[in-house]
Amino acid sequence: MVDHAPYPIHSEVEQHVHLIRGGNNARFPQANCLLIDDDTLTLVDAGADIRHIEATLRDFGHSLKDIDLIVLTHFHVDHKGHATQLQQVSECEVICHPLAERGVKTFSGLVDCYGIEGHRCYQDWMGLLHERLPHVMSDYTVTGLIDMNRTIDLGECVLHPICAPGHTPDHICIGINGYETIFLTDIDLTRFGPWYGNVVSDIPQFRESIKNIISLRPRVGISSHLVDPVRDGLELELKRYMAVFDQREKRIVERLSAGYDTIDALAALPTIYPRLPQGLYIVFEEFMLRKHVEELVRRGVAYLDGNRIRLVERG
Repeated sequence: MVDHAPYPIHSEVEQHVHLIRGGNNARFPQANCLLIDDDTLTLVDAGADIRHIEATLRDFGHSLKDIDLIVLTHFHVDHKGHATQLQQVSECEVICHPLAERGVKTFSGLVDCYGIEGHRCYQDWMGLLHERLPHVMSDYTVTGLIDMNRTIDLGECVLHPICAPGHTPDHICIGINGYETIFLTDIDLTRFGPWYGNVVSDIPQFRESIKNIISLRPRVGISSHLVDPVRDGLELELKRYMAVFDQREKRIVERLSAGYDTIDALAALPTIYPRLPQGLYIVFEEFMLRKHVEELVRRGVAYLDGNRIRLVERG
């Protein structure tokens, strides 16, 4: 047990499968991992506190060098996390979705996928990484790509990769021995709601991914950013989470009607985030606002007049 954590750092999900909780209640810039203690000793994601990962392995009679495989769910910094450090110790395989490779392998690829370079807050974002996530600024070695049409057999435990784009194009969820238990990754069921603050994010895809997960009828959902799996009322939680898209759109339309008719004006309130915990979060606020405006324009609800966003008048 790690004495700095105010909660147990790991818990059993089912036989062979253990949740490794991220620090800071699994909030960004950390995220939960899964340990699959099977014939192939496997981590799903590597963004939890490395002390949590090491202590969990030790509790089950392993060390970092025993890791055989790391499965990365997408390119984000709080998910690829310590994969390179762990690979250097264990010489393990690291695999990801084919669309994740560019954002995982190099820092420049990651920056391109975020779409943040050139923004006025770029240096603030770089400062955050230098201070709290310096390990993600190195290059990563990807040894293989996930075949989304095949399961990953680890011994008694079998992982079922599920395409779930929207949060990012490469984002996957993972069914564990079928679909009754699903690692939801960043369909994370937090009260904040869906996050789509990168240039590569896509709201319609995100909605469809949530609908697809609901259609699989899972009973247990493991979030990357909740301390405990959701075991009761999972379908209702998924629907509540999906409803946040419409709640945000309604708020945007109301504020456009009130004269906040530019991205800058909407972001300054702010409109997506309840508050901006750091100034650099404005870039993610702006990206998500733009995604909504793109949808409003696509559906004929609004149009662009220079940098102004105008609502279409209904007769």
